Amino acid sequence: MMKALKYLLYIILGLMIFTVSRTFLFFPAAQPVKITLPTLSEAETTQIAENLSKAITFKTISQSLSVAPDHEAFTGFHAFLEETFPAAHGVMERELVSDYSLMYRWPGKAGGSKKPIAFLGHMDVVPVPEFGLKDWVHPPYAGTIDERGVIWGRGAVDDKGMLMALLEAAERLVKAGFEPDRDIYFMFGHDEELGGDKGAAMMAARLKERGVQLDWAVDEGSAMVDGIIPGVNSPIALISLGEKGSVTLKFSATEEGGHSSAPKDYTAASIAAAAGVAVTENQYPLVLDDTLERMFTAMASQMNFQNRLVIGNLWLTKPLMKNELSKNPTIAAFMHTTTAFTMMQAGTKTNILPQYGEAHVNYRIHPRDTVDGVVDRARDIINDDRVEITKLGGREATSMSSVSSEGYADLSASIREVFGPIPVAPTLTVQGTDARHYYSVADNVYRFMPFVFEPDGLKQIHGTNEAISTEAMVSQVVYFEDLIRRSAQ
Repeated sequence: MMKALKYLLYIILGLMIFTVSRTFLFFPAAQPVKITLPTLSEAETTQIAENLSKAITFKTISQSLSVAPDHEAFTGFHAFLEETFPAAHGVMERELVSDYSLMYRWPGKAGGSKKPIAFLGHMDVVPVPEFGLKDWVHPPYAGTIDERGVIWGRGAVDDKGMLMALLEAAERLVKAGFEPDRDIYFMFGHDEELGGDKGAAMMAARLKERGVQLDWAVDEGSAMVDGIIPGVNSPIALISLGEKGSVTLKFSATEEGGHSSAPKDYTAASIAAAAGVAVTENQYPLVLDDTLERMFTAMASQMNFQNRLVIGNLWLTKPLMKNELSKNPTIAAFMHTTTAFTMMQAGTKTNILPQYGEAHVNYRIHPRDTVDGVVDRARDIINDDRVEITKLGGREATSMSSVSSEGYADLSASIREVFGPIPVAPTLTVQGTDARHYYSVADNVYRFMPFVFEPDGLKQIHGTNEAISTEAMVSQVVYFEDLIRRSAQ
């Protein structure tokens, strides 16, 4: 007995030495890294800020699928771009798609054998609700630049800031005499906020018709984050490899009505509600997949010893890590298809038994799953013939792009060149972007904005007081200039 206990102690001691040594060997601690923002001359900086300020004043709003784009606003914005970036427009071919989307081709030098690359963006913005206007520090379409150099207005971040930074970079490169050794496309949609079906989807279709296959494309949808991921001591650059799909399921039921003084054990409302509750209480299982493992491995050097110990020994600690991550709803959303009971409609009066009821449940679909699979799973969970399941819309998740490609390497190298030696990690986008339309015409599709989001900054997207600092805007320009040179020289 004592001999067996001694062997057990040796095994435990050996495991402890192994796990600790692995932690120090593969995940040594590093000093917290700070982002260094690049600078340009005062005149260049002022001009970049003023250009974005002017861009914000064009009310290129996507109201709804039933409301046509504002012709004057969009065509005015097109003319503004041509006037503001004459050198870039002088060398690029511009094509109008679906009346309002802009598709640019910057031809590469003759004889080049590299596949083209594409930079994506969108010129449309979401509306500003009337009831929220009073909370804006500056009018949302004034493009105000305050005394600190902050540029205020709808689209400053999502997504005119990135669109303008791309054309600023192109303009600077053309003026400097740069000639790309491959074709470069700039694809700016006009309806991204409505799904991109008339903009990005049509531009991708034109590429396909012409036999154009991109090496890679990059869009918004991820960025650098600071103070958002618990336990990480430095900013992290997150490059998204794919994005979730979505579908909303309507669970409806009909039953006899009557007076509420003599009810049955159920009503149409309770049947529909029970279906919504059933799927909500049976969430998809959480999975710590390869992408998440790579993400946390890349961040490990900026975590404390306890976290590095866990990440360095996932062969042993994976269940523990999965359990801890599941406590954070934001991180948990990356681990599975999410299920949210969002709407319920039933009844006309408190003393009348409803004859009809419906519940709406929204799913954000992980690339592991499919729209049809979501429907089948819901049907199995509910297991009630009284419930009719109706699919409202539906968009599949994208595939996941490679972390071993030239494009991912170039994106990572430019991040470190411009912003300093910050960790770069792959991730998944949980919202929808125009990027999903380009998978059929690109070997890889990524999402990365060269912009730092802090916890409060995320509220600006589609929210109140959207703004960007002049320094952050300049940083985007410098980043894209470096990335274009790196990937097309």
